[in-house]
Amino acid sequence: MKKDQTFYIPILCLIFLAGLIAMRYLPPINIMGYELKTIDMFSDVENEVPTVEENLPIVAIKPQNKIQCPEGQICIEDYSEDQNYFGNLFHHLQNISLEKDKVRIAFFGDSFIEGDILSGDFRNLLQDKFGGSGVGWVPIASEVAQFRQTIKENFKGFKNFDAVHNPKEKVPYPPFGICTIPLTGNEASFYGTNFSSRTEYIPGFRLFYQTPNTLKIKVETDKETQEVKAEAGTLMNIVEVNYHPAKNVNLSFSTSPNTYLYGVSFEGSSGVYIDNFSLRGNSGLSLLSSSDEMHKALNKIQDYKLVILQYGINAVNEKTKDLSWYTRMMNKVVAEVKEAYPQAAILLVGVGDRSRKINGQYKTMPTIKLMIDAQRSVAAENKIAFWNMYEAMGGENSMVNYVKSKPPKANLDYTHLNFLGGKEIGSSLYKSLLFEYERYKNN
Repeated sequence: MKKDQTFYIPILCLIFLAGLIAMRYLPPINIMGYELKTIDMFSDVENEVPTVEENLPIVAIKPQNKIQCPEGQICIEDYSEDQNYFGNLFHHLQNISLEKDKVRIAFFGDSFIEGDILSGDFRNLLQDKFGGSGVGWVPIASEVAQFRQTIKENFKGFKNFDAVHNPKEKVPYPPFGICTIPLTGNEASFYGTNFSSRTEYIPGFRLFYQTPNTLKIKVETDKETQEVKAEAGTLMNIVEVNYHPAKNVNLSFSTSPNTYLYGVSFEGSSGVYIDNFSLRGNSGLSLLSSSDEMHKALNKIQDYKLVILQYGINAVNEKTKDLSWYTRMMNKVVAEVKEAYPQAAILLVGVGDRSRKINGQYKTMPTIKLMIDAQRSVAAENKIAFWNMYEAMGGENSMVNYVKSKPPKANLDYTHLNFLGGKEIGSSLYKSLLFEYERYKNN
């Protein structure tokens, strides 16, 4: 008997309907330079996403604009009382060649700068201007080891903890929230890259650690092998290891209970060194998970002249209506940084653009502007500096432009920059800081 074909009609209809629904989530499609209109069968019945003004009442602080900013440049907003907030940083930069000094910058952030995106180019430009070689701080066992372009790494035999994903673990977290335990048979190998002339070779390093017993470190390069002993110490300690700059270096560590590795800082002679302290999923609040003593221990070692705080993307979503909790907590974070790093200026970098689908088209998430207002208010209240990365990207819907750029400058999640976009924003941040530096020298 011939099977009734009408049996398949409802099934085919369901498959077709599911396909139409799925198409509303596809990114825009370009064919030979023409963008096809996104198919969204529900766009006419969906409610329009309310604007910030309609649904997100907030008293915004007027952007500070006391100086004439060069055309096409986003100037740093200085909310300090004397309007000379970066004086100590600039003094050390100006005298760096005379004093043979190392000027250190801590760049705390989230996944937006993961893999040294943005910060790598910012570092490279500053080192071009003021000297320095090496990428600064690197985790012992990084989850973005192969993704990063400024240094490569392979590793085995380590157990990682971080303050965002393992907040209840009883480990002594450092300010940057990453802690590594060496296991039997551990090994970490680091390799230079062609990102710039300063990253081809790996200079000597300083190991950050805590251990109740002597820690033995085997150091192998393509030129030599040595064994180093790091003395027992609480909180955070360092041991410095020197060797001829090499294209790769292999490290292995002895194991003992309560030994914690906090990372290595690869650095050459005098110049500028920027530590990329990115931590995925971090809203900035993990800085409070470290003790006051640990913050002060890090500052005693590093003596930072500038602390950059780049956060915000993990504290907002399309339903966010109130960020008063965030400003309260960030006020605590800034207070902690001020107390622990009293000689450092603090630069709060505003959140970049982020897009979501609104009626079938990607547009700036309305809550992004709310976050920028919140971050600027934190800077003003604490009399620190603020830089508007959202405007540096181009403002409203700039993330869409970054994704559609040829070649693309951002990822298809419409949230994160890629290395090309990071290079552009890193250069913008450098120009903004250098503009302030030149004003300092001329006054």
